[in-house]
Amino acid sequence: MVGVMTITSTQPPPIRHGPVEIAPDTFVIQATVGEGVAPQAMHMNSMVIRGAEPVVVDTGCAPHRKQYLEDLFALVEPDDVRWVFISHDDPDHHGNLEAVLDACVNATLVASWFLCERLVAEGFTVPPSRWRWLGDGDTLDAGDRTLALVRPPLYDS
Repeated sequence: MVGVMTITSTQPPPIRHGPVEIAPDTFVIQATVGEGVAPQAMHMNSMVIRGAEPVVVDTGCAPHRKQYLEDLFALVEPDDVRWVFISHDDPDHHGNLEAVLDACVNATLVASWFLCERLVAEGFTVPPSRWRWLGDGDTLDAGDRTLALVRPPLYDS
């Protein structure tokens, strides 16, 4: 006799966390690795600031691309995004960078020169004409607000 065996995962599906408004027109786009709740969760969040010149802060990690792009573009239209700021070059911060810049044709990448050089070494293909190099102490005029770049006193990489 031949039987059919169904295999099911013992791992619960990841919990879907929607974006959270943390200040007027400022949203955290949430993602977790693990079960999604403590103690089995590592948060890999990014942010979007809506305003005169919307800013995307970090682009999440590649395995979350579908969810990340859905959440991002539910908050802001791709053509409206003017700036994509990458804080540092860990994969959970720049994992969807090229996908975001492909969709956001009016956006400029804001990052340090060193970060851009490391991305190029990894195969980054967005042209330098869409880059703007800023570093610690510099500011970015985003139309209705000025953002200050500040290197934290402790840095994980």
